[in-house]
Amino acid sequence: QKTYRSLITESHVKQALKAQQGSSAKLLSWTVTDFTNKGDNYACIVTSVDVCYHKEGKDRKTSFVVKCNPCRDLPIFNEFSTIVFQKEAGYYLELLPLFNAQLSLVGREPIRAPHCYFAHLTKQEEVIFLGDLRPEGFKMFDRMKGMDKAHAVLVLKELGKLHAASILYQKETSVVLEDKYTYIQKDFHSMSGGDDFKKMLTSQAENAAEIAERIGGYEKVADWLKDFAPSSSDVFLEQIKKCPPFDVLCHGDCWNNNILFKYDETGVPVDVRLLDFQISRKASPATDLNYFMYTSFNGPERKDNLETFLNVYYESLREVLEAGGTKAEFTSQELREEYHKKNLFGLIMGMMVVPIVVSQAAEIMDLDNITDADYESLVKEHRERMLKQLDSNPLLRPRLLSIFDEMLEYGVIS
Repeated sequence: QKTYRSLITESHVKQALKAQQGSSAKLLSWTVTDFTNKGDNYACIVTSVDVCYHKEGKDRKTSFVVKCNPCRDLPIFNEFSTIVFQKEAGYYLELLPLFNAQLSLVGREPIRAPHCYFAHLTKQEEVIFLGDLRPEGFKMFDRMKGMDKAHAVLVLKELGKLHAASILYQKETSVVLEDKYTYIQKDFHSMSGGDDFKKMLTSQAENAAEIAERIGGYEKVADWLKDFAPSSSDVFLEQIKKCPPFDVLCHGDCWNNNILFKYDETGVPVDVRLLDFQISRKASPATDLNYFMYTSFNGPERKDNLETFLNVYYESLREVLEAGGTKAEFTSQELREEYHKKNLFGLIMGMMVVPIVVSQAAEIMDLDNITDADYESLVKEHRERMLKQLDSNPLLRPRLLSIFDEMLEYGVIS
């Protein structure tokens, strides 16, 4: 039985070291050091490799963050792993350099993301070596707390720049990104004809309906979600369709755990890094905005700052496009309307991700010890855990209710 640790080989470490330190660096020793917690990652295992090497007459040290195939005995996850590793390696090694070159041409800083030094993409053995940002002081924001304005502004400025870079690149080169880099087109629904994806989304909506029912006073929401459940996967696909002029390369998975922050001595966030491009896709920027808003915030922060957040994002996008001599093809008002048109996407992702975001380690399902035969029982167990969590975890109820309340207010649920 392969384990994720067994996927990391000396040859990989040597290639990553050479890419980072140059060919004169001689590997002396390396060790795998785990540092993430249960619940931090899902589609892969994130670990680190500490390296001792010799260069220019001195023994030195460096480290890499390494993403590995989780080696789960589940065909649905194996298929998903193959897709997401292709997408992420392609994003880091092919797309980011193109976008950054474009940004450099217009006098703008590169996209704030870690550097990728090496990727090995043999099926079921995938590993990606990234720069380790921890020594520079970058760390994850506590997902339990719900993000605040200071953190959000840094993220939204970077998202605006990322989206704008993809627009500029396509304008300048006339390259249709998803035609040239076909891994962009692969998504959740690419897995086994989309059946498992459909089951997953249907059960998420049914779980949320049961939660709404149990809370009381949300019968209208519960009834709506029950009606919505069978078509949820179709709605998801409709919401991520390209719809010019709202057509950018999205991050795709922009939530708390895929963002790192650096702080000044008073604890104020001053810098940001976007990570994890495993679900990047061509879609409306409003899908990234909804995903971020409905997975990473408590209700009041999201609702009270929405105007500010959308303006910060739009100004960042507009500024980069204008530096590149082009205008945004939609106004800030049109972006606001598009954001609300994509609220359904926010609802779907919120229902899926929020229970994970607020989970304590003990409440998280152990994906590493299940087999394919258990897929149905997996769905059932997930539902039972969520319902239990509703009583045991004080964070879940207010987060979900704030989403339901907004969907009622915006007329998404009627």
